[in-house]
Amino acid sequence: MENQVTNNANALRLFFTEEVFLVKDENVKMSHHVTAEPVLEQIYTAIEQDTNAAVPSVNPVISLPQEVEAPKNKPEKIAILPNIGDVAIEKTFKFLGGNKKSVLILVNDHTNDVSTEQGKELLRKIVKAVDLGTADFALVNYATYPGATFASFHQFFKPLIMLSFGVEIADLELNYEWQNEIITHETTRIIFAPNLHLLDSDLSAKKLLWGNLQKIK
Repeated sequence: MENQVTNNANALRLFFTEEVFLVKDENVKMSHHVTAEPVLEQIYTAIEQDTNAAVPSVNPVISLPQEVEAPKNKPEKIAILPNIGDVAIEKTFKFLGGNKKSVLILVNDHTNDVSTEQGKELLRKIVKAVDLGTADFALVNYATYPGATFASFHQFFKPLIMLSFGVEIADLELNYEWQNEIITHETTRIIFAPNLHLLDSDLSAKKLLWGNLQKIK
């Protein structure tokens, strides 16, 4: 439809055929000046009032659907702990003596702390023959620690010399064969001999032991 609004004077005469007279009313005063209301000032005032007002702190809680799993915070670096089975745990031993000269003496007696009276007397003669005092060596009864290996003894005592009475090579998990000669394993020189009580009455075994002791003296 065409726009029927028009300002054409000729067209307007077709509708307004009667004469129109303008009469001036002295009682009515027309003012052409329009005072603008301070709209912007009112807006700024309203903004300042809202800014100064205490706004309550609200922590929005967002509920996720059950099928949606909330993301978990993952650390940037994850420390990987070693497997306990892979960590060598140092075995500790109770011993007599001071171990000042790093000499380890092993005995193997399930009944006595060291040996019988005959065995202990023989041991006193042995350590005296190689110029050792109680403060110089460490004495351990292997029967108290069955299954202990050379590695565990070495880790704890760091022996330079080991005298083993009644403790076999296989007990210490060493891959050697005893041939009545000093065995040097790593930094340790080792002498094997029978149990002290049995050694006291075995003359040939004592001679072999004496010969090896002279080599470490």
